[in-house]
Amino acid sequence: MVDRENDEEESQVEECTICGGDIIVDSYCEEDDIVYCNDCEAEYLIRSIDPIRLKRLDDEDVDEAEDSYDEEDE
Repeated sequence: MVDRENDEEESQVEECTICGGDIIVDSYCEEDDIVYCNDCEAEYLIRSIDPIRLKRLDDEDVDEAEDSYDEEDE
């Protein structure tokens, strides 16, 4: 069984620069993971965990991030 109270305490909420909505960064997230705004679904790249720094991704940035993951797998 999942303890939701502990899960909520371990996640951090950041504000979307586009709409002001919530971006939830869970405790298991790492640098270079992609997170989303719950309201407008804008994509953000986690640049740093401590402190949390997010960079909004444009469509071109998302393609570049996916390409870098593909190159690491090879």
